Amino acid sequence: MRPNNFDLIRLLAALQVVYCHSCWHLDITTGIGNSTLSHPIQWFPGVPIFFVISGFLISRSWERSDDWKDYARKRALRIYPALWVQLAAGILLAAVFGAITPTVATSRSFFLWVLAQSSCIQFYNPAFMRSFGLGVLNGSLWTIPVELGFYLSLPILYAGFVNRVGRRWADGGLALLALASFIYWFELSTVADPESTWTKLQMVSPLPHLHMFLVGVLLQRNFERVLPLLENRAWIWLTVYAAFMLLFNPWGQATLSSSAIAVLAGRLLLAASILSVAFSWRSFSERLLKGHDISYGVYLYHGLAINVLVQLNWKENPWLLALVTGVTVVLAMLSWQLIERPAVSLKPTPKPKPSDTPPAKTAAGMLPVTVSSEQIRRAA
Repeated sequence: MRPNNFDLIRLLAALQVVYCHSCWHLDITTGIGNSTLSHPIQWFPGVPIFFVISGFLISRSWERSDDWKDYARKRALRIYPALWVQLAAGILLAAVFGAITPTVATSRSFFLWVLAQSSCIQFYNPAFMRSFGLGVLNGSLWTIPVELGFYLSLPILYAGFVNRVGRRWADGGLALLALASFIYWFELSTVADPESTWTKLQMVSPLPHLHMFLVGVLLQRNFERVLPLLENRAWIWLTVYAAFMLLFNPWGQATLSSSAIAVLAGRLLLAASILSVAFSWRSFSERLLKGHDISYGVYLYHGLAINVLVQLNWKENPWLLALVTGVTVVLAMLSWQLIERPAVSLKPTPKPKPSDTPPAKTAAGMLPVTVSSEQIRRAA
């Protein structure tokens, strides 16, 4: 796969989440938080964008892995080292503000909570955390078990179905599964009681969100076919998507649209637009970020920054958004340099596919730029 803008897209998606969470939890409704700006920003929801990109890259990683152990090792190295360091930082902050006392730290509930936070049950929230900030250490991390569910389901889908039938049947089956997941998610978002514990548990499971992940998988599996429609056409796709959202869902939220078909079409257009941006101006991300993939760190640390401001009762000032963003980006850069990049470097380089082999020299005698081994490891 030639150079792409996935690192930049993931960073922008993470910053969208920072923006929305900061405005919501810090009551920022003026200045940069006004509705005229916030509604268009919600047209590009960070979490679904993450899921599409994850489906695209993780399915590619699975197809290149030597076996499930190789695949699991790559996934664990990308997720857990930075997650554990973030958890340690969060515990320290909660202790500083008095939510975690020596009595709490030696209790059974604390041990179970740390075990949940450091494994795959990040949505578990015991009573002793209710006195810190928003009442939960890092509410954004509900997506971790969802992603882990995607990672687990992909090999099962390939072994149990995709590799056992023809390509068209496999893609058709994945599309039907994605449609079923979308219907499930839409019903939970628009009909189910949002305050119900059962609804909340379903929403932090992989099934309602699987549709965006599978859209990414399908785009990856048909990459050679869709690339001519997407490559260097980002402005076209973004214009079409923006026009669609203006007409059918200007608020950018599924719960404000009663038409499942309109929301589904919007999500498919969003996925196409994201892939088009990834493969337009291909070297832009590398020139801007220089290989620094800080999106995961931004996602991990912004919740802690918001919690501190809530604990201090600093709210309503639009400049607080800049403060949260600045602190988060600095922590994300430290996380990338000290934790994530060293962990990523331990990943084995994926086996090249025939389509990744550089083509013959051009008339000018130059080879087109191909993706580096480090970028392949990070993308996987």
